[in-house]
Amino acid sequence: MKKYISIFALTLGLCLGFASCNTETNEPAGGTAVEKMAGHWVVVADIIEDGEVYEDPYGIGTWDLYTYNTADDSKDQMWLSDFDNFWAFTLKVDIDLNAKTFSVNHGYMYTDGDDVDQFCTITDGQIIENGGLNVNDKLTDAIEFKIEFTDDPGTIYYIHGVRYAGF
Repeated sequence: MKKYISIFALTLGLCLGFASCNTETNEPAGGTAVEKMAGHWVVVADIIEDGEVYEDPYGIGTWDLYTYNTADDSKDQMWLSDFDNFWAFTLKVDIDLNAKTFSVNHGYMYTDGDDVDQFCTITDGQIIENGGLNVNDKLTDAIEFKIEFTDDPGTIYYIHGVRYAGF
């Protein structure tokens, strides 16, 4: 019986010893350059006309928006995409990481299967740390920006919402 206990103790010790080793392959992946601005957002689109805000004029309600790093992990640009949830836009925007702001002037919109080049202008884009409440009434980051599409000139959409809570 002592032999089995000794073998068990030795096996357990080796397993715990190997599990506690910290090698480079066990290190978590590092963040991206735009990590603090990247995320999954739940937003709504309003229209601003003559200083008036018309809330969700198309009755779409909330939809998903995503901000994420570029392939080269740029500190000056990030992707902004609605993945066909609103206007079918995916484009690179210029960013200021310190101010957490973003914009683009006549940015090319990458769209699926559309032969017509489409562009938009984004102004007043910002990520506001702890600037909103999620569905659980917990403080979370907010996002907001104004966008005008070349195929709907003169109409300014005000996109705003909060970081997705995961529920």
